[in-house]
Amino acid sequence: MGESFFDREEKKTGHTEIPSLDDSAGQKSGDSTFDKDRALIASVLSYIPFLCLIPLLQMRDNEQARFHSRQGLILFLIELLAVLFLIPGLSSMIWKTVIILALGTSVAGIIFGIQGKKYKLPLIGDIAEKMKL
Repeated sequence: MGESFFDREEKKTGHTEIPSLDDSAGQKSGDSTFDKDRALIASVLSYIPFLCLIPLLQMRDNEQARFHSRQGLILFLIELLAVLFLIPGLSSMIWKTVIILALGTSVAGIIFGIQGKKYKLPLIGDIAEKMKL
């Protein structure tokens, strides 16, 4: 069998301790790969309802994470509003369409986040840029 990731790490670093995801002790603060991975995860979380708050509060220093989390927050509020209007008798057909569009936009945001692209969502991106968060 081939050499495992842990074997290579032991040779490279001299120890086999597996760092925690929250522990950046094994990473240099300027390690661009580590920062890119954190930004990628934050970008994905930004478009998942409720989870958009995590990068918004935890990664204020990362421009990519802030960009996606602000858009995700606006999108989440639109989705929440649409769900509230799904109560029978309140134009449920219109709001079902809004939810489908919002979920599709969330998926697009996740894809752009994974690709590391900063695509400003129509209307939502303008509102998110004006937010003072």
